[in-house]
Amino acid sequence: MRLFFLLCLLSLGGCQAGYYAHLVGGHLGLMGHRQPLEEALAGDLLTEHQRHQLQLSQALLSFANERLALPTEKVYRHYVALPEAWVVWNLFAAEEFSLQPHQWCYPLIGCAGYRGYFSATRAQRDKQRLEEKGLQVFGAGAIAYSTLGWFSDPLTSAMLDGDDVWFAELIFHELVHRRYYLKGDTRFNESLATAVAREGVRRWLAAHGDPAQVRVLEQRDQAQRVFLVLVGSARQRLEALYASGLPAAQMRQAREQILASLRQEYQTALQQTPALAVYQQWFAGPLNNAQLNMVSDYYDQVPLFDAALLECGGNWPCFWRQVKKLARLSPEQRAAITERLND
Repeated sequence: MRLFFLLCLLSLGGCQAGYYAHLVGGHLGLMGHRQPLEEALAGDLLTEHQRHQLQLSQALLSFANERLALPTEKVYRHYVALPEAWVVWNLFAAEEFSLQPHQWCYPLIGCAGYRGYFSATRAQRDKQRLEEKGLQVFGAGAIAYSTLGWFSDPLTSAMLDGDDVWFAELIFHELVHRRYYLKGDTRFNESLATAVAREGVRRWLAAHGDPAQVRVLEQRDQAQRVFLVLVGSARQRLEALYASGLPAAQMRQAREQILASLRQEYQTALQQTPALAVYQQWFAGPLNNAQLNMVSDYYDQVPLFDAALLECGGNWPCFWRQVKKLARLSPEQRAAITERLND
C-alpha cells in the first residue's frame, strides 16, 4: 500500500489538519522506533524466521536493482518491531449500487481509492461516518506502505511473517511504487506493482529458488487464478444488476443472493484447490462493493502490463518506457485494451 497522504504535508493548507496531524504523528512515531538492520540482527529479540527474512531482504534489494530496474537506494535498511500485525489500516468505500470506488482527493498526489490510518480506532470512527452516509465500506490492515521515495521506508515486523516467495513479492511490489506512480489512478499503480512483482518473483526463483519454492509459487498462482475467476464472475453479475433499474429493495435482495452464491462457489472450489484456503478470511468479510473493488484495483490491469513486458521481450528499460506510454492513455482507453486482452 502507498501512504499517499504523507505527501500532503507539503501543502497542509488544502488538507484536513486533524487527519494529517494523525498521519504525521503515526509516521514519525514509526520512524522514531526504527533501528539499523545491523543493530536488529545483532540483538536477541528476533525469531529465527525474522532474522532470516531481514537477511534475505538485502539480497532481494540487490536483485531488484540489478535485474528488475527498481530503485533500492535508501529503502529497507532499517527495522521496526510493531505492536500490531499491521502498520496502517485502510478503508475502501463504494456507493450501495455501484462498483466504482469512492475517491479521496488530495493536493499534489491526486485521488486515491482508499484512505489510510495509523489508528484502527480512528479508522473505525470514519468507517461508521461513511456508512451513515449510505456507503458500503471495507476495512483491512496493511503490512507495508510506500512513501513513493520521499522517505526512507523501513522494514516492519508485519512484513516478515510470510514465506520467502511471499516476502519477495511484497518487497518487489512496494519498490515498484518508488519507480513509477501515476497521479490519481489507484488501479493503474496497484496493477502495475502486482504485475512487476509477480514477474520479479519468477525471475528470482529462476536464479536463486529451489524446486520446493517453485511449487509453492505454482500452487499460489493456481489458487489466485481461481480466486480471480470467482470474484470476476460475481462482479459481472453485480454490474448487470446495478444497471437493471430494479427498485432498491429488489436489488438488495438480488445482491445478497449473488454474494451468497459467491461464498458457496468458493467453498466448492476449495475442495478442488486446497491452496484457496489462504482466501478464507477474505470470504469471511462483508463481501460488499468496496471489498470487490479492492481486488479489481490490484489485478484488473495486470494483463495490460504483462502484454507490455511480453512485447518488450522481457527487457525492463523497454517495459518502463511502455509504462509511460500507457500512463498517457485515458483510463477508458486502458480499460478497453485490457478487455481485448482478456477476450
